[in-house]
Formats: sequence, structure tokens, C-alpha cells
Amino acid sequence: MTSSQVIYLIAVGIYFVFFLLFARFFTWKKYADDHYWHRRPALSQESVAQLAASKGARVPFISVLVPARNEADVIEKTIEHMSSLNYPHEAYEVVVVTDEKEAMAREKKRPAVVEHAAGVITGPRTSAKAVGPEAERTIISLLTHFALADQRKLPGPYAELLESAGLKELPRDKQERIVGEVAEMLFRAKGRAELGTLYRLLRRGLPGVTDTDVRRVYPYFLALAIPVVAAYCRLVGEGSGNGRIVQAMIARTAHAHHQVTREILSSMTLMVSQRIWNGMTSAKRRSQLEALLTHHYDLCFPTTQDIVERKRAELAAGAARPTLKHIVVPYDYDGAMHGQRTGQPVPSTKGRALNWALPMVDQRAVMCGFYDAESRPDRQVLLYVAWRRLNSGAEVKILQGPVFQVRNFYDMSPFCKIASLYQALAHDWYLPALFRRLPFVGGTNLFVDRLMLERMAGYDHSSLTEDLELGARAYLECGAWPEYLPYSSSEQTPPTVKGFFRQRLRWGTGHLQVMDKIRAENHYPADRKRAVLRQLFFKGQVEWILYQAATFVPPTVLILWWTGHVDPNVLPEFVRWILNGLSLTYISFTIYAYFRYSPYLDMTSRPMSVIGRWGVISQLFFLPLAAFFFPVPYSSALVLKGLNRQPRGWVKTPRTRE
Repeated sequence: MTSSQVIYLIAVGIYFVFFLLFARFFTWKKYADDHYWHRRPALSQESVAQLAASKGARVPFISVLVPARNEADVIEKTIEHMSSLNYPHEAYEVVVVTDEKEAMAREKKRPAVVEHAAGVITGPRTSAKAVGPEAERTIISLLTHFALADQRKLPGPYAELLESAGLKELPRDKQERIVGEVAEMLFRAKGRAELGTLYRLLRRGLPGVTDTDVRRVYPYFLALAIPVVAAYCRLVGEGSGNGRIVQAMIARTAHAHHQVTREILSSMTLMVSQRIWNGMTSAKRRSQLEALLTHHYDLCFPTTQDIVERKRAELAAGAARPTLKHIVVPYDYDGAMHGQRTGQPVPSTKGRALNWALPMVDQRAVMCGFYDAESRPDRQVLLYVAWRRLNSGAEVKILQGPVFQVRNFYDMSPFCKIASLYQALAHDWYLPALFRRLPFVGGTNLFVDRLMLERMAGYDHSSLTEDLELGARAYLECGAWPEYLPYSSSEQTPPTVKGFFRQRLRWGTGHLQVMDKIRAENHYPADRKRAVLRQLFFKGQVEWILYQAATFVPPTVLILWWTGHVDPNVLPEFVRWILNGLSLTYISFTIYAYFRYSPYLDMTSRPMSVIGRWGVISQLFFLPLAAFFFPVPYSSALVLKGLNRQPRGWVKTPRTRE
């Protein structure tokens, strides 16, 4: 046997071993189904109330905490979802924890942006590039306000569009917001925006509408956005009302291919853009411009606090909704539970925010639930938590459910799409098996006994992975072991490779940080300490190095084959065909995962056409390249730790706007 044949057999052996490791997914699935997913009880509010009465207890009160710093893009829909969970509204509260530094940052930035925007309007003509994105958005919002100031005075065709679109009762503030967003998008695209981008904006601004509805309503928003862009172009010197950008919008985005239609649209655009110009001129004469720009800046850039307060008022005015509590973390809070205010800014972390809020939750709370700002938990989850708590006699201290980070799937890069699907599979099937060996806590879709949290003094606010640290400490100090919660929560994955890498690098660095902290503590029981460190080492450094090394095998074998150092003929041809078939298994499994988790995807950004949707599926064929990158953030964490250059600050996960 030649050396080329030996190399090939070694490569095949390694390949087969890793295929067997991959096949463990199906073993994990059977275990998860048999022990959890197929054993979920049929629950209702009535059945839980009856169970509580039979045990001489009340329905357990649950506090749901949502830390939200700079989360204005997602928090509104999260509050709406959290406040409609299937649970007695008087038996749970939603606690949104925001950061004072967010509001302080806006107050500091606003005057400069407003002054700059006012200068653009009243001063000498400036170029669009010199305006800046924040001033641009603020000015376009103001122009939209003038366009819609009195809908009764709009030209007749607008009223007809409004009526035919079924938008007669749509509040004007919502119309303004959507028209402004469409106008901003059109201007930045130089009038050549794709119809799919417009549809995405309308789906987001009008939740629940069908594509048929969007086709009916988009002419109204487009017909108003075009004059707004025309007025802005006139303001920043990008041409007159009939300039290049306006004509591009009419011809391309509005699909006005006939000369007569173009002339009608051009005439309407001139009429409404002049109306906008007159409104702006009047505001300048009355010295209202700065106040109007300040108002529109706040509309365009609301803080998380603004949105939470608005939703709090809405929920308080309604019926049969849980209490929404808004807690603001002071900028100078030191981070320790029951800690002090220092008088100096303190870095924001998730653990710090939760430590400030925990003493303020309702003292009736038996369990505290923790979710991220974009979480959408199963509506039955609180019923199960209450049922499990009532049946366990307070024995269950921690419940950790799976998190399917796939909701912004259509906004992700191909690599992140694949990573999100395999993360969902891991939480769906592998997490129950992991709990047999490691007290893993994921930080969201998590429920923890409130009294135990108090005994533990809450979270380690300085930890990069405060969730893993909490789970390990709960076992080491209190003997509490997490139990799998068979109800999922859909969430987001960072949409870019850079965001994904930074998030996973923080996770890997935090894993190593938790191990260092456990080693440094001498008061933990020795047997528990050894067991946890052993499992953390195996599930951390060992697996990271193993999987990273495995990713180098295929390119190495390919290079050796190109250079004539690999001889596949040592195996019969039919065996080689089988090996090629095994490779297709990975792609097929990834496509299966896409369809399995498609119910959890946010359809706002979905492609309009069948070809576009199949184009999304075709991105899953990047799996061989993506697999190489999966362990890179964790390997990087090891290398940076060895060089003492590991990340030390808590990095916030980027969100996709919803």
C-alpha cells in the first residue's frame, strides 16, 4: 500500500468519525422527544387554577424581566407579545429594564442635530452628503408632516388612493411615519429602489397585511413619498421638482411607463412638493422651525424609554392585560444587587441591569423569567412553568427553554442563516442531553426561583456570560440543577458575519472567564467544583480545538489530491459513491432544518417571488464553507486568552429592526 493510499484511508477514517458525531443529532432528537417534547401536558388557565386549588395554593405569580438598552427597533412588538401570553393577567407582570444612559445620550446629541437640520433649511444650499443621516431623516420627517398636514386639501387622486387602499381610518401619525421611511429609502436609492424593498417597509409598518393588501396600498404611500423626495432634492440641491431623481422614481419605482401617466404623476408631485415648501416657509416665518425639528427628531429617534412608556399607558388603559413595569437603571449604579450609586458612569451590562431590577419585582413572584428584548416565547410557557412548579413542590429552581435564533432569517448573510439553523437544532435536540452533564443556563427563555436569586445576590454584573456564570454558581452554591423547558422562544441571530463573530467571541471568552472564577473560589464543595470544571473544559476547550482541527481536514486532503499525494483508488468505486452520498446528507439535513424552523421566521423581509425564495434555500449550499467558520470565534477566544488580549467589555448583540 502506497503512502498516497494510506493518507486517503486516514482521511476517510476521520471523515467517517465526524459523520458518526453528526449522526448523534438523531439520538439527541429521540431523547428530547421521549423525555420532553412528546410529554408536554395539555394545559389551560383553568387546569392550572384547579391544580393550584387542589394543593391549597394560589396560581404562581411570575415576573417576566426584559433588559432593553438601545432596543427601540424591537421592544414594542416584544411588549405586545409578552402582554398577551396565555396566563391569568393578574398572576404575572412584565418588567422592562432600560438604561438611563440611552436617554442621556439622545438629550446630548439632539441639539446639535436639530441645529444642523435648521441650518440646512434656512442657510445656504448644502450638498446631500453634508447633511448627515440623522439630520436627513429629521428633515424628511418634517417634510412628510407638511405633505399630510391637511389631507382634505390634497389633490383628488390622493383621496381616491386612500379610499381604494382601505386606509381611511389609518392614524395620520402612522401614515407620516411610513411615508417618511419610504421617502428616505427612495432618496438614498437615487429613485431606483426595488419594489421588494418598498414591500418590506410596508409589511413592517402595517403588521398583519397580506401581499395582496400591500399591492393595493403601496401606490398611496409612494405617491406621497415622491413629492417629499422632490422637496428634499430642491432643499439640498439635487435638482428641481422634476429633476433626475424624481423622474427616476416615477419611471422605475412607480412603474409609470406611459408618457401620459408620467405627466400626471409629475404634475401631482409638483403640486404637493410646492405645498410642502409653503408649509416650511410658513414655519420659518413663525419661528416654529426649531420646535418642529425637535419634535420630529424625537419621532425619528425614539428611545427605548419612550416606547415603553407609551406601551405602558396603552396597557393601563386596556382591560385584561398584565402590569407593565418600567424600571430605569441609573447611569452611575455600581452593578451589585442592592448596590450603590457612584456618581460616575458605570459600563452597562445585562447582569447590571437585572441586578438593579430584581429587588423591585413584585414580592409575590415565585419565579422570575428572563427574556431578551426581541424574544417571542411560546404563549403557553407560563402555564407550563406554573404547572411544573406546583407539581415539584418548589423543588424545581431553574427551567431553561430552547431559543431558536432564526426569526430575522431573511435579513441574514448566508453564513449566519446556516449558523442560526444549527443553533436552533442544538437547543431543540441537544440541550436536554447537555443538561445531564452541565448546569447550562442560556440567559433567555430562562426561569429562576426568585428567593434563590436573592440568596445568590443576583447576577455577576462583570461577567461576559452572566447566564453561564449564574447556572454554574446556582449548582455550586445551592445545588440547583437546570431542567429543560419544552417551550421555545424565537429570537434573532446577528445578521452579519462581523456581528456573529463578536457575539460568539464574547461567549467563548466568557466561558473561559467563568472557569477562572470557579477555580479562584475556595468555598465551593470540592466534588461539585471538579465536576463542573471538567465538563466546562470538555464542552469548551476540547470541543473547540477538536472541531476547529476537523475543519482543516477537507482543504488539506483537497490540496494533497491536487498535488498527487492522495490515491482514492484504494477503495472500490461503489464505496467512494457512498462517501459522496454521505456528503449530500449534510446539505439535505440543513434544508430540512430550514423547513422545520420556517414557522418561526419573520416573513416581513421574505422575497416576493418563488425564484427569490428558492434563492434563499440555495444559500444553504454554502454549508461546507460556513462549517469552517463556526468554531473560529471560540478558537480565537483561546488564542486571545493565551496572549492576554481577550475582550474585557460586554458587547451588545446587534438587532435587526422589526
